[in-house]
Amino acid sequence: MNTGYYTDPIFLRHDTGDHPEHASRLRAISQAVQAAGLPSRLRLHGAEPATEEDLKLIHSVEYIRRVEEAALSGQAYLGTPDCLLSEDTFSVAKHAAGTLKHAVTEVAEGRLDNAFVACRPPGHHAEQSQALGFCFFNNVAIGAEFLVRELGYERVLIFDFDVHHGNGTQHAFESRKDVFYASMHQHPRTCYPGTGYLEEKGTGDGLGYTLNMPMLPYATDDDYLRILESQVLPAFRDYRPQFILLSAGFDGHQDDPLALVNLTQHGFDTILRRMQQLAHEMCGGKLVSVLEGGYHLQRLSECVTSHLQILHTSPE
Repeated sequence: MNTGYYTDPIFLRHDTGDHPEHASRLRAISQAVQAAGLPSRLRLHGAEPATEEDLKLIHSVEYIRRVEEAALSGQAYLGTPDCLLSEDTFSVAKHAAGTLKHAVTEVAEGRLDNAFVACRPPGHHAEQSQALGFCFFNNVAIGAEFLVRELGYERVLIFDFDVHHGNGTQHAFESRKDVFYASMHQHPRTCYPGTGYLEEKGTGDGLGYTLNMPMLPYATDDDYLRILESQVLPAFRDYRPQFILLSAGFDGHQDDPLALVNLTQHGFDTILRRMQQLAHEMCGGKLVSVLEGGYHLQRLSECVTSHLQILHTSPE
């Protein structure tokens, strides 16, 4: 497989100190990927900045300016102490969103079969006009909207398996049917951000095109895979996606400190294999995965390395 691997030193410049979402996450991933000998087998790409027009696909102009001014003025955080700022945060967040846009373009136009974007800050909690949950710009939502608005796709699927529900991504598309948002996450009664209940299924034209599968604390690989096979994948096949995006959060790992789900690397690997098979079945393999959470450095780096190895292997 012709797999793109997107990462860049610029993503280390969003300085959050000892916050859980810190630069060492990407350093650990880079070291593990190097140790596995993957760079010689993948198509390596650096970061590409998003333009203001790219950011405006999802975010308001007023909010974009607020992020920029807050970072450059030395403000400690934006809106919530979870969203720490440094002088370079605005630039780094623009590069995260722009890199995802570049990856989806390369896959859509056939220069890559699939891709993984190892960037930070993550994105799926970012709302149109609000930073939340370590996120400033919603990378995966910008990528999906670009596919629809600029590249003419009519059915884009976003599958989010971060342990936290992607409130920002859901809210961006819940009234539409050209983007199907699906999430498996720890139950919102027990986990941030408190959204993503089963009954949240979309509104108006988008009714039925939002799918939430909240998982109880201590859910295992078997629990996830049973729901994936019986409910999630059948819904995806009915939708017949033309392009698949993954919000790839690895904070559902049993060793992760920020949640209570008991997934293992086997569970994450199986989820990706099933999504890769679906992509080949439905849309010529067009799949782009972007890093969201994952805060146990060793487990995160192991899971991402395996993720890349699977993407680079033709599905069974």
